[in-house]
Amino acid sequence: MNKALLMFCFAILIIPIGVFAANSDMQMQEIKSEFQVIDADKNGFITPNEMQAYQEKNFNELDKDKNGVIDRNELTVDKSRELNKADQNNDRKITKAESASQFKQYFDQLDANKDGKVSEDEYTDYWKLRWKF
Repeated sequence: MNKALLMFCFAILIIPIGVFAANSDMQMQEIKSEFQVIDADKNGFITPNEMQAYQEKNFNELDKDKNGVIDRNELTVDKSRELNKADQNNDRKITKAESASQFKQYFDQLDANKDGKVSEDEYTDYWKLRWKF
């Protein structure tokens, strides 16, 4: 799966729009806040199960008509042009399966030390790098 697809899926399903605010201090506060929300058991680490639960919650929120897919009508204008990158089978929709298929790769990218969990430092470091590009 390509990096553009991973970035798109994460942007629409996990990271809130406000995370890309102009002020880097504000960005870091948003990222840390997002980490705390995803870390459901509040132990300082995000597990694959916590990340997947959060991703599924966000998918369900975006799936306005509750038909199990996200289509152009459910995306904001600025996100709709990215639909083609995430649509693996070119049916102009993002299914739960397409959304979930990028999960393992994305989690592995976050888990820098490969211990099966993501610390707040790993999470914030990942996004600091993304902001540079």
